[in-house]
Amino acid sequence: MVLIASLTSCKSNPHKAETVQTELDQSANVSGTQSVGVKNGEMVVMDKTQISEKLRDLQNGVFALEDRVYGTRKLGSLGFYGELKSCKRKLASPQFGGSGTMMWSEPLDRVTDKEEELKVGLNEKKELVALSEEHLKDRLQRFQSYRIILQKRADEFAEKIEACKAEVATKEMDSNQPNKVMVSEAPKTSVDRTAVNQYMCGYVKAGASLQGFMLNAFARGWLSLSDYKLTTNLIAVSLKDVKGVSKDNAFLFNGWRLAFDRPQVTVSEIFSENKDAKLMAWAYPEKKDVPNSSSCLSEADGQWNP
Repeated sequence: MVLIASLTSCKSNPHKAETVQTELDQSANVSGTQSVGVKNGEMVVMDKTQISEKLRDLQNGVFALEDRVYGTRKLGSLGFYGELKSCKRKLASPQFGGSGTMMWSEPLDRVTDKEEELKVGLNEKKELVALSEEHLKDRLQRFQSYRIILQKRADEFAEKIEACKAEVATKEMDSNQPNKVMVSEAPKTSVDRTAVNQYMCGYVKAGASLQGFMLNAFARGWLSLSDYKLTTNLIAVSLKDVKGVSKDNAFLFNGWRLAFDRPQVTVSEIFSENKDAKLMAWAYPEKKDVPNSSSCLSEADGQWNP
């Protein structure tokens, strides 16, 4: 019988292992690790696995998904990232009526390429070793967050590739023209403010989800996981509008002031524990910079909406 450590933590120590009941009365196997039976007089479905297997499957799935999105140098695969870049380069080629130059702005942000804290020293056998250590719950939450973000990025790239191929199909190729394209990489810190403002104007409304915003911001490369820790509280500050009216539980993003309905949501909670916050008010400095601003900014420049 396998005894697993529950990740439901006690209040004093969220990383303390809790003993859980894993035996069912009148149990019957459904498939693999899943069984049905009676527990404390109630009929339940139980899915029981070794936590090491659960973690291994989660990590392998995330690494495979990341390779699908960004490709692998070892295997020479392009991934969605490389496929989109190749398609955009074709559109920019003089053979397809392009100018021969292209600005590439998609960020290459492999979410698992984060530095781990290493301890270097002597072990119990006096051997020189490098050691990294992380709480099990934190690692599970971290890779669950990676998976959600990468799934969204895969969907984003797939849509862009489809749109690019559809545009290529409308062009007539002129083989007499050169196919050389000069590609410039946009600075890492650059952000397409028009695209951001267009998205934000469609996002801001009373009750809008913080989780939805963060997922799209990470997936589109507007925010990077490397800038955050899992324990970072996303809405820890108070912000004022141009009239000096203050709102708590706020988040500042590319000029947008967003105020939510609760005081604390961490990065890991927003993706791994189904916790969320709802938008209560928003402000932006200049409405003229926002496409269709009349639909999302009813107040004067820089003042809280709604």
